Amino acid sequence: MLNLSTRRTMTPAEKKQIATLNKKLSKKIQIKCLHTDHAQSAPIEQFCDSLSQQVPKIRVQKETGDSDEMPAIQIHAGLSYQAVPSGTEIAPFVEALQMAASESAQMDEGLSTQLAVIDLPTHLVLYVAPQCKFCSQAVRQLLPLLSANRHIRLTVIDAMTFPELAEKDNLQSLPTLILEDQFRWTGTFQTDEIVEIMAKRDPGALGPLSLEMMLKEGNAGQLAEMMLEKTQIFPAFYKLLIHPKWPVRLGAMVVMDELIEKNLDLALQTIEPLWQQFYKVDDRVKGDLLYIFGQTEQIEIAPRLEKVLNGDFAQEVKEAAQEALDKVRP
Repeated sequence: MLNLSTRRTMTPAEKKQIATLNKKLSKKIQIKCLHTDHAQSAPIEQFCDSLSQQVPKIRVQKETGDSDEMPAIQIHAGLSYQAVPSGTEIAPFVEALQMAASESAQMDEGLSTQLAVIDLPTHLVLYVAPQCKFCSQAVRQLLPLLSANRHIRLTVIDAMTFPELAEKDNLQSLPTLILEDQFRWTGTFQTDEIVEIMAKRDPGALGPLSLEMMLKEGNAGQLAEMMLEKTQIFPAFYKLLIHPKWPVRLGAMVVMDELIEKNLDLALQTIEPLWQQFYKVDDRVKGDLLYIFGQTEQIEIAPRLEKVLNGDFAQEVKEAAQEALDKVRP
């Protein structure tokens, strides 16, 4: 297992690198600082405060995230840092801010052509550390991709700051790049290989983060059309239907409404897997699942709805079961 030692504080030289940013930035920019209940939230917020003080061209917008979210610095929609940049992390962090200000990056023409065909949301996670001599180059390789294609998202995670995430992803060395929990590169990697894999991905293999990204960007209709075209319920879609956050579930329910309207047989494939999750989720999610069951208007579902109606459930769940039952009965 990777040795996750205690991180050191920023040196005067590192602070100087940050301070020179004000001259390097082509214009003023705004970044976000996401505050949560996590123990590392305060250090990240302090770093953002120091950043805005040293670099007046950078304005920091502070937001409070949910309790289950990780604190982060969001440079733009495509790039987030779950880190307090220091050591070898500083230089590429500075370059990322410069790219955000210029809104452009130099790109090989052949690579740019490959990137242009990527029209599916793509979420990359890159683990780094302040002492890692190869990590800065890994970040530099990926930054231009974000400028070239808005569908690509990158989260840079400091493995020293968030050892629980490093352990969850079973890190063995740094840097480690992960694409949708399906592909993994450690150490040095070829950018063109990563781009080729992103360009040729099967939509059905999209992970929950990418599907969630589609919903947040208002593309529920596109997601529905993708599943209708492939006549397949994407495996990660089920996680959105039982997601703890209401806006995500709402977007997934919009997708389900369209599936029910345009291909009921396909939509009915979700019923059994969702029933298997029904007793594991909280009451709010139960109510939304019951809504979906009712929208199918399938009388075969009635016995299960009656079981909920007569079972040991909260009143709000029973009311949702009754509404669903009224819809499925002829």
